[in-house]
Amino acid sequence: MKVYSNTRQIGRRAKVGQIANLGGIIVLGGGLVISVTKPEWSLYTLALLVVGVVASQYGIVTSYRYARKPRPDEELANALKGLDDRYRLYNYWLPAYHVMLAPRGLYVFVTRGLGGKLLAEGRKWREQRRFSLGRVLRIFSPESLGNPVREAEWDRDAMKEWVRQHVEGVEADVEPMVVFFNASVDIEARSPAVKPVRAKAIKEALRRGEGGGLSAEDYRRLAGAFDDIAGAAEAADSNGRDRAKAK
Repeated sequence: MKVYSNTRQIGRRAKVGQIANLGGIIVLGGGLVISVTKPEWSLYTLALLVVGVVASQYGIVTSYRYARKPRPDEELANALKGLDDRYRLYNYWLPAYHVMLAPRGLYVFVTRGLGGKLLAEGRKWREQRRFSLGRVLRIFSPESLGNPVREAEWDRDAMKEWVRQHVEGVEADVEPMVVFFNASVDIEARSPAVKPVRAKAIKEALRRGEGGGLSAEDYRRLAGAFDDIAGAAEAADSNGRDRAKAK
């Protein structure tokens, strides 16, 4: 399998996440100090607390995607290891975070790291958990189930539109999947609107999937268009590094 990851974007957003997280903590600390030393400035204190919480939460979520190890793109690459070079994974290059071009079709992946029991019924997915302290603490987790169906459909539609605009003569169907990395996840699927799949089963899902039935010519055109974007950016980065070394 070939993997193309936008390392420049990954590094930039990892730094943004870390800065936002640190900045949020500093702002929260400033708000706390003002609330103690200048209680009459309550309005300013409230504003600082709101800004601090938002910045810190944004930083935590962004760092979780781009700075942690292994990152979602790395976990995907590990789960897909062993596929031949006809399978091409593009991370953070296209309108969807993770795009797979396979011999049989085009796929977009939405990723989750959640464990536990999950009910995927139609468009409504939910975690099935009893009330516990752990469930309360999950409110502060950098990742929640959210609405993976809507995310997957957004990615699917964005990729279909991108292909329509950039790859002449190709109208590829795009199949979305929601990939769960946590080995402890237990998925009960009841006619889900989008296919949920555990990471260890993703290779089999790709091999068995129809994925819109790409022709050899459509596959070639899509691979060329995707590689042009990833290759041009990587070449520009390489040239920039070479010029920097020359100086």
